Amino acid sequence: MTNASASPPWQHEQSLDEPIFNGHFLLREAGRENADILLLVHGLGHEASTIWEPFVPELAAHFHVIAPDLPGFGRSSRANKLYSPDNYAQFLYWLMGRFPGKPIYLVGHSLGGAISLNVAARYDERLARLILVDSVGMLHRLAVSQHFVRDLIRLDLPFFSTEVESRLGRIAGMILEKTSRVPLDPDLVLATAATREKFLGADPGQIAALALVQTDFTGMLSSVNVPVWLIWGDQDQIAPLRIATILDWNLSHSHLKLLNGLGHVPMNEDPQRFSDALWQALEGEMNSEEKTAFTQMPGVEDVHCDNESGRVFRGDYATLNIHNCYDVVIADARILHLNSVDSRITIERSIIGNNAQEQAIRSLRSEINLTGVDIRGGIGILVDQSRLDLAGVRFIDTPVAVAGEGNPSALLFSSSRKSIDGESTPLHLSRSLRHGESL
Repeated sequence: MTNASASPPWQHEQSLDEPIFNGHFLLREAGRENADILLLVHGLGHEASTIWEPFVPELAAHFHVIAPDLPGFGRSSRANKLYSPDNYAQFLYWLMGRFPGKPIYLVGHSLGGAISLNVAARYDERLARLILVDSVGMLHRLAVSQHFVRDLIRLDLPFFSTEVESRLGRIAGMILEKTSRVPLDPDLVLATAATREKFLGADPGQIAALALVQTDFTGMLSSVNVPVWLIWGDQDQIAPLRIATILDWNLSHSHLKLLNGLGHVPMNEDPQRFSDALWQALEGEMNSEEKTAFTQMPGVEDVHCDNESGRVFRGDYATLNIHNCYDVVIADARILHLNSVDSRITIERSIIGNNAQEQAIRSLRSEINLTGVDIRGGIGILVDQSRLDLAGVRFIDTPVAVAGEGNPSALLFSSSRKSIDGESTPLHLSRSLRHGESL
């Protein structure tokens, strides 16, 4: 990595008018003589595009680097506008149009990652590659703030444990706490200048954060066709590794690079390691084969977990029976049938079910957290008095994703979907499910 000089490394800075938010924004450029464009999109914070400065000299030797201060941040206009990922994506598309005919490598950090994903899902014809760095988004607002859990899910028990709650809400917790105390849907808070002024003080950062957690990214995941490189600090508490798992599992062409020991801003925490990862993402080759959405499994072994804690299951199983077990982890597994009774389970990067017209998972009085899981069956999950937190879960050729029996259960879906005969239904919602009800 080239060390930052005493003066900013940009060759050119200019303030331009833009048509999306009807204000002006600052655009910084370097390496204008190069053919390929590297568009750097920053996250929340008033440092804005200056966060990229230590890396610009070396990047500008190979790319035409452009880095805007997003409207509402840095030296760009600050106004009472709807700073949503959708509107920011339109702004970036307009900006890309100022550089016709040049391949674009798009890099987004944090909020900038969520915006860049939106761009790739809608305007991928201009993109050569997408690089997401500790991107926020993907999770339902109830998975971002425990305040919404208590306010909107009417059950006796909190949805998340105290330990999990302590890690949530770092991006927009303050905003969500504020809006959860008023009888308004957050979309109504964002809808007009008057409500944004009343409840958010017309602050662009607060507006952008609330608009972010109100965005459903489910449909975007299947619409991204460009190669996506994911750079992630494995200790990130703002954009937890769970988001990286959702993206890597659901994107058809992706590669995940973990930066061990780093958090949400790896470019500040370890510039050299971040620079190495960024160059690998810019120049590295990715396996061109698309990921298989569902692989039939040959599981032959029946396994039981009874009255244990901390068990880890990997590999192939016919039936996995878990009874009165806690802190169970199922990862990189293929299972025909999973039965859980009085247990607490985390499932990641796994495939569960088969072609039979029966349930793939049965959950009785259990708490199950699923991230990056494919499920197939007549009924995906049969629940009774359970709490399910599903993120990036795909129900494939499954007529009923979740069915309730017995006592009510609480369900939270983030960036999940049900697909039948090529028709996809997004699942990004929360609800209680009673006996006889289904999704």
